[in-house]
Amino acid sequence: MYLISMALTVAAASCVYLYLLNRRLIQIRDSRHKSWFVRVGGVLSVILGGVFGFLAAGSAWMLGPAAILVAAALGEGRRWWERWRWRGAPPVTIENRMTALAKPIVTTDLAIARYALSVPGWCGPDLRIAHLSDFHVNSHLPLAYFEAAVRRVAAAEPDLIFYTGDFITDPRYKHLLPGLLAQARGRLGTFGVLGNHDDWAGRRGVAEAVAAGGVTLLGNASVVVPTGNGAQVLVCGCEEPWTRTRWQPSACAAAPGQLALMLTHTPDNIYRLSGRGLAAVFAGHYHAGQIRLPLLGALVVPSKYGRRFDHGHFVVHGTHLFVTAGVGSAEPPVRLWCQPDVFIIDLKGTPQNEA
Repeated sequence: MYLISMALTVAAASCVYLYLLNRRLIQIRDSRHKSWFVRVGGVLSVILGGVFGFLAAGSAWMLGPAAILVAAALGEGRRWWERWRWRGAPPVTIENRMTALAKPIVTTDLAIARYALSVPGWCGPDLRIAHLSDFHVNSHLPLAYFEAAVRRVAAAEPDLIFYTGDFITDPRYKHLLPGLLAQARGRLGTFGVLGNHDDWAGRRGVAEAVAAGGVTLLGNASVVVPTGNGAQVLVCGCEEPWTRTRWQPSACAAAPGQLALMLTHTPDNIYRLSGRGLAAVFAGHYHAGQIRLPLLGALVVPSKYGRRFDHGHFVVHGTHLFVTAGVGSAEPPVRLWCQPDVFIIDLKGTPQNEA
């Protein structure tokens, strides 16, 4: 009885801790104490859950942990329903995909996921978009790894390159960004937004370094990109919730015939961005969990929606959402069963009568 009771209360305490970690604790600004606090919190949740289970075994107090586990199960059911409801098309191909359970550490095994996207009503030319995110350039990974990733993007000959934030973690490495980012340029332009780590590392300095690498930072505004045949792409940015100024919907108001695309760091913004005439939203931030356990998947995803949009392609209220796992890794500086990746999206128009 005691072992079963302790197992149930440890599971319940872990569910509560993971809920708080995903939605609150991991969103706290980075500091030298954050990692320690997160780890200690996890250990304490297990210890205190076990102690409670031992003391409460066979009593009515066990109804509390049971209710928590039921709520967690219902939450997982809702997550699966939402993911099914908003599911998008899978990649057409994935280059360098690692599937062996015996090789858990995949920190630098970069995959290239290629998607095909048809946009009803787009009369412009076919476009190839390269989507990169979350470099987190620091001392944990060699610069050569990031350079190889950027060169692979350049080899794909994209028309547009999109960066969706978190270029660095430590401001001491921002001087590496200009030379790194300059190694790939989109034929029609290279655009980006900043993320929470960029903000924590010093927004102004990071922005200057990124711009020096040839990336046009959008902030909470947009730019019009001519495609050469009279058609135009409206490339928009949304850097909330880490900007000092608020994003305004008018910033992504597309003119008739324009293809509107949005860059934002966190996919949490999708519900306020969808349904506004945007063809697609590109985001990162989650690292696909960075550590994904077999069968269970990601346990830690910094989102108020939990693991709902942790990685891949979704379609929310008619707006396509692409969430990349990112190129680098943050704390801890390792990826387990969770490959870094870059998305290559081949976009083409679809006549309205074929939509």
